[in-house]
Formats: sequence, C-alpha cells, structure tokens
Amino acid sequence: MEVNNQEITKEEIPIHVIGISASGVIGLSQELQGVILSAKKLAGPSRVLSNLNSWWTNQNSKDPFPDFYKSDKPVDLINWLKEQDQKIVLLASGDPLWFGIGRILLKHFPSERLIFHPSPTSLQLAFSRLARPWQDTTWISLHGRDSSPLLQLLHKQPESIGILTDPNVGGAKEVREVLRASQLEMVYQFWIFENLGGEAERIYQISTEEALPELGPLHLVVLIKKRIILDNEKDLPLFGIEDGFYLTHKDRPSLITKREVRIQVLADLELPQTGVIWDIGAGAGTIGLEALRIRPKLKLLSIEKRLGGKELIIANAKRLSISPSKIKVIESEALSILEKREIPDEFNTPSRVILGGGSSNKAMMIEKILNLLSPKGIIVIPLATLESLEKILLLLKARRCNVKISQHQNFRGIPLKKGTRLHPINPVFIIKGILK
Repeated sequence: MEVNNQEITKEEIPIHVIGISASGVIGLSQELQGVILSAKKLAGPSRVLSNLNSWWTNQNSKDPFPDFYKSDKPVDLINWLKEQDQKIVLLASGDPLWFGIGRILLKHFPSERLIFHPSPTSLQLAFSRLARPWQDTTWISLHGRDSSPLLQLLHKQPESIGILTDPNVGGAKEVREVLRASQLEMVYQFWIFENLGGEAERIYQISTEEALPELGPLHLVVLIKKRIILDNEKDLPLFGIEDGFYLTHKDRPSLITKREVRIQVLADLELPQTGVIWDIGAGAGTIGLEALRIRPKLKLLSIEKRLGGKELIIANAKRLSISPSKIKVIESEALSILEKREIPDEFNTPSRVILGGGSSNKAMMIEKILNLLSPKGIIVIPLATLESLEKILLLLKARRCNVKISQHQNFRGIPLKKGTRLHPINPVFIIKGILK
C-alpha cells in the first residue's frame, strides 16, 4: 500500500533509482514508466533530457514535465537529493548497482530508502548480441581509473574481458593502446559496442590493422580470446616476435621470456652458421626457435620439465614453420638428462647454450654443461634474482670462462589520460660465459 508523503519525513521519502539502456525510457516496462510519470522530481544524466521530454509529452500526461536535475556531478546530486521533500525518481544507466551510481547512493542514504529497478547491464547486452555465455567473463571498469589494472589483468590472459570505458581518458582507443603495449593484439578479438539498446546501436569487430571509428561516449569494449590464431609467419620479423604470437601454458600465460630480453639473449649468443644450440628451461621455446630463424642451419635441443612443455614447444615451432628435423624436445628434469647423458648423438655437443628457468640446481647444471660445451662455446644465463648471481659468476670464472654481465630494465609505454606512462617489466641479469 502506498504511503501518503505527508505522513513521512523528508528523510524517509523513497528514492526510485531506475536503470535505462540507450533506448531510453521507452524501453522500460509500463509499470516503471508509470513510476516515472508519478514523480514530482526527476534526476538523470543530461544526455537523456531531450528524449525524456519528448516521451513525457507523448504520454499525454496531465501533469507538466517535472523539475529535472542533471545528475552528471555525483557530489552535487547527493546534496540535491537530500534537499527534496517530494517523490524522487533518479534515472541511471543499466544496473545502478553494477559500476553505477548505486554504490555512491548507499554511502549517503539508508538502503531502506533506495528502491532499485535495474535494466540489463551493457555487458549483458553485448554478450546477448554475440549469442555467447558470459558467466565466466572477467570485467573491469576504467571510469576514473588509470589503465594499470587492465594491464595486470591482460597478463593473466582470461578467456574474455568486458571493459567499461571512460571516454574522458580515451575509451576504446586507450584499451587498444594497452593491448598493444601488452603485445597481445593478436591474441584477442577486439569488439566495440556503441549505444547498446538504442536506435543508433552499432557493433564493430576491429582487426589489428583497422583504425578505430569515431565513437560516441556510450561504448564498451569486449576482448575475446581467439581459439585459432592465423598469422602468416613470413610476415613476422626474423626475431623479436611479439609475445602474444606464441602459445603459452593456459595456467601460466605470462611464463614466457619477454621480447626485450629475448632480443638481448639472442645477441649475446653470437649465433654461428652451423652447430647445435641447447635451450634448457625452455618454457614456450621462444629463444631457441627464434635462433633457428636467424640461423636455419643450426639444430636445437630444448629441455623443459613442465608437463605439456614438449607439446607447447612443438606447436610454436609449427607456427614458425620450423622443420621438425631441426629440433629435439625433451620433457624432463634437465639435470637428470645431463647426468644420464640421454641426449641423441646429433645434439650431443652444443656450441651455444641458453640456461633459463629458476632451478635450485643451476650451479650443478652449469658444471655439466661446461663439460659438454664445445671449445669457445658460449653459455647465456638470464637471472631474475640476485641470490644466485655471485655464485654463478665465481663458478664460470673458476672454469676459466670469459664472463660478461649486464642488467636489463625495460619499460613499455601505456596510456595515461592524455599522455603515456612507462610500465616496468621485471629487471633481468644476463650472464654470458665464453669457454676458453
């Protein structure tokens, strides 16, 4: 039963918060349209005022169009709401309790006074247009935030991401720049949804080469991981291929030698025209495989202990059109392989070795490797931590290796409002030992 406003205090007057889509009030149920028509005071974004006024007139309402307050500034809106002593209806976007005004309202008014009437969220509408389930989608809002959380989320490479854009800091353009900075453009389909539910609704799937269209403020971006990535390997650079090109472990998508470090390691290897190269702790196989692109006559032995490592490296070799006869992949503990000498004769004497991974037995492995390394051979060891640095240096010098060490701190540019911020990649030490 409706309570007469005269019987309650100003602080008890209910505030109806009605979510609308881009279709406006006309897309609401008759019941909610009736709630709006009964309002004495209306508030909402300035963009809805024109259509709202026309709709009100078309309803042949006997009441004049009520006072309308533009809700674009939340702080001012809250003060206005506290002053009202008549029935209030506040129009909001989608579901007011999902990245909307609802959170702010609940900080200033008791929940008993707030009556929420949600419409479908923009993310719900987007996935309905794609006819795709979205219960496992990860979502993030960029409203009033910098892009760092999106960058961190992309490192985890979820299957799909819904991104509520903030047109004040670039919207879809900023998302694309972050995607490029993460070197994952070729990993995700890039969808833009504009004015969802409205007459001007538009949906785009943008390829990596296409320019973004001119967009209005009401748009969101959805990223969906590609099932199969088709790229012409002939169009790839000889080395320094972007991280996103490579297949990685699904549970550890960031477990890959970053492009900047990969380039430096390849330079330090001083790759010969022929011979054998070992990639121990190979991960996704990126360094060794790119070495074969530079020197096609080399042969590669990759050792990776992680389950599924062999399948992953072979798949990446296939993507690069590297002949299976040029590589041998062993999925096992490297130290055990070296101790038992379980290496085919044609891969037995390396002239170049990359020793990666974080094994606690690295010093023992270096001893074994140096015993097998050809004269004037080179071993390159990337290190992420300080603890083993001194020990490895002393070991290489004791074996009369010429030793060089370098430290690499790389940054990738990501958008920050109207400028660019440099986001750091974890620093890496690279030790290069040349056997005398």
